[in-house]
Order: sequence, then C-alpha cells, then structure tokens
Amino acid sequence: MDSFADRRNGLTGTGRQMSDFSELDRHFAGPASAGGDQFLSARDRLIEFLLGYSLIESYFSFVRARKAYPFLPKTSVVPGSAVPRGEHRHQNTAFLILLDAPLPSPLIKHFRLRKSNRVTVQNLRQFSADLVIDQIDPQALDLASPESDDLLRRLLPLDYAILAERGHPGGPLQLSNCHVKIERLTDNAIRELGLDLGYIERRLFERGEDYVDALEAKFYEYYGFPGNASGRKSAAAMAAQMLAKAGARFTVLLANQDDCRITVLDDGAIITQYMLIRLDRDDTAQLLRTARAFGAADAGPYTVIRDGRNAPIVLYRVDFARAAPARGARRSDADRLLREPWLEIVDEWILRVPTAEHVEGTDDSAAGLPVALPFVWARLP
Repeated sequence: MDSFADRRNGLTGTGRQMSDFSELDRHFAGPASAGGDQFLSARDRLIEFLLGYSLIESYFSFVRARKAYPFLPKTSVVPGSAVPRGEHRHQNTAFLILLDAPLPSPLIKHFRLRKSNRVTVQNLRQFSADLVIDQIDPQALDLASPESDDLLRRLLPLDYAILAERGHPGGPLQLSNCHVKIERLTDNAIRELGLDLGYIERRLFERGEDYVDALEAKFYEYYGFPGNASGRKSAAAMAAQMLAKAGARFTVLLANQDDCRITVLDDGAIITQYMLIRLDRDDTAQLLRTARAFGAADAGPYTVIRDGRNAPIVLYRVDFARAAPARGARRSDADRLLREPWLEIVDEWILRVPTAEHVEGTDDSAAGLPVALPFVWARLP
C-alpha cells in the first residue's frame, strides 16, 4: 500500500492528528502487511472475506427480499445497550476461533473437540447432507488462501463455532473442528472477571443477586456485547476470556443476525467491530473531503452502493478500548463503576470496499488508495 505521507496536506474534519497516520499502515495494509507472520496474514484475509460475506452480501440479500436493512443508529454503536432480540434471517452469520498453535490442553474440557466434529469429508456429510465437498480435502486448505472461501461458505451456516489452528510453528492456519461448543458456566466466567478486576473478593454472590446481575451485564460489555447477550455472543466472550487467560495467541470472529455487525476479539487491548452504516448529508460531505485529501477523485471506492434516497452505504470500522472501570476497581467504588461505560471509542474508519462485485465506481486507480479513511461518526465530540 502506498505511504500516507503524500495525502496528509489539506485533511480536515476527521478528528485525527496528522502524526497518527503512520499507524494506518500497521492497521490496514491487509494480509500482505503481515510479512512472514502467517497467522496475521490468514486472520486479515478472513476478516476481509467476512466483510464481503457477512456485511455486503447480506445487504443485497435484504434488498432482493425487499426488506429494510437494520442499520444501527449512532447511539447504539457503543456496546452496553440492549439490542433488539429479533434476528434477521437475511444476515449471514459466522463464528470462527483462530489459534496460532494447538488449543492449550487445559482448555480442551471447555471446547468440545471430538473425533466426530473434526473437519473431515465424512464428518461434514453427517452435519449437513447438502454439503457437496467432493474433490476438496478440507484439512489441507490454508485459510490464508482464497481457495478456502468456498468451503467456508458451506461451513459458516452450521451451528456453533469453527476452530482453526496452526498445527506447528511456521505451518499454515487450517480448519480443525466445526460445530464446536464452548462449555462453561456463566457464573464461573463472571466470577473470574470480578476477581481479576477487584469487583468481588471471593464469592460471586457475596454482595447479592442484583450486584451479580450488574456484573454479568458488564462481563458481556467487556467483550464488546450488550449486557443481555446470549448464545453465540456469550460463547465468544467465554472463549476469548479462557484463551487470554491461557496466554494463547488467538482471534475470535463473530457475526450475528441480531445486530448485523462483526466483532473481532483477540489477545490485544482493542476490540474491533465492523458494520454497514448509512451516511446523512453531513457525513457524506465529510467522507468526500477525506477521500479527496487522500488522493481519491470521489468517495466511490469507499461506497458500497447508494440507496433509494441516494445516501451512501459504507463499511464502518470502530475500535474500542476498555475504559478505567474495566481495568480494575476499589471495593468502595464498585457500585458506581458498574453504572459507568466500560468501553470507549478510540478510532473510527470508513473502509475501501474490498471486492469489486458491488462497488458503484471501481476502477484500477482504487488499488493505490488507502484501505481505510479516518472518520468521525459515533464518537461524541
């Protein structure tokens, strides 16, 4: 990707300092930027795949079904608020757990890995009679390669998680198990977080049931989900907690049908989410200014499509950091801190559309443009 140095002059209205843009290469250069790190290369490519599969393709599924796409309002971007319980069947889901090494042995009791759910041709036929996988060796596919996309499209609709591991240092990231259940008591997960952060001293219910309910909501918020999370979101949070505690290098990728966003959890300090948003007039003007400042003729490379009201639909990325209440508490402050937000927005971006299939104005010159533009949308001034 080209350097951003030549595109900095004249940038206004983004809320970013020019000195920050050296970090963009590290965040957004894509799979090629990972160099010799095969795990990062595979992870980045899978995220790009999910942007197309779970967000862009889902949007057009809504359009074909003549259903309104459930865009999130700005006020609902920061996790912690409840989301509608209803699920949108036109939204493509995904639940992937990526490991840079085999699953740590102490965690095998929590991750249901059996011979019966190994990714083999025979097992996959048992999970779904509709799976046609002749001429494919699922265990030989490298997830850093687009050759794995076809099989992923067939596996992702299956229930529970898909596990991918690197069997040995320097080896490729490959599919290991599907239909992986995460088995852990919610109370144990909440207690562990409460002890780690100082919100409880010993027992989970030492301060009563209402206190535990508040702590449970914050457990899910800690991992980027609303306080009433359940199902796959609960499993993703528990998987991330256990893998981090075990010192594993991992990534959890989750795309759900209720909030239509992709959540990325890993062993780092930042939680990243991706979603489609619809821009109003002021936002559209901001995007155009920023795109031109970075060398684009217009905002076409950053626009999935324009809707019936001519509003741009774009891919939005938001990065969250854990706020002070999520980094520890004194017992005397615990009640107050459980009422405060545990996540705060640190960065927002509009992404260049990664596939040409649905882009309204793709041309060869887009390849030299930044893959992400700094943007201010949900963060309060």
